[in-house]
Amino acid sequence: MALKWLGNDLSKFSAIDFGCGTGLVGQSLKRRGVGSLVGIDASKGMIDQAAAKSCFNELIQMFLGKPNEFPVSLRNRFEIVTAAAILAEGHLMSEVFDEMIHTLKQGGYAIFTTREMYLDKYGYRKAIESLEERGYW
Repeated sequence: MALKWLGNDLSKFSAIDFGCGTGLVGQSLKRRGVGSLVGIDASKGMIDQAAAKSCFNELIQMFLGKPNEFPVSLRNRFEIVTAAAILAEGHLMSEVFDEMIHTLKQGGYAIFTTREMYLDKYGYRKAIESLEERGYW
């Protein structure tokens, strides 16, 4: 579905994969031609597995969910941020959306997955609506 907005040629895009895990989303993005790809995960074991796939230009081990501590070097740098399976039971709170906004260049795309029941349980819906009201989303 995201390709509907992005188009088939992703070579002009730089992307960051939040919660990159073993690198499956990274592999898919690289196959689709993403020009530059950074992965973030809290787990060194996951980072090691993602590194073995050789699809990331850079891998960073860090915890998400602390927007005030988000690295300056990652701000306003990407056209795409992906987040698959991190907006899940007991994983991250809504502050991760602020980090998505930090990473994206103006006009960038945030592509994420979650279950509908988590939209209210973890305040995701309220955070998304707030970002929309403030003109960020």
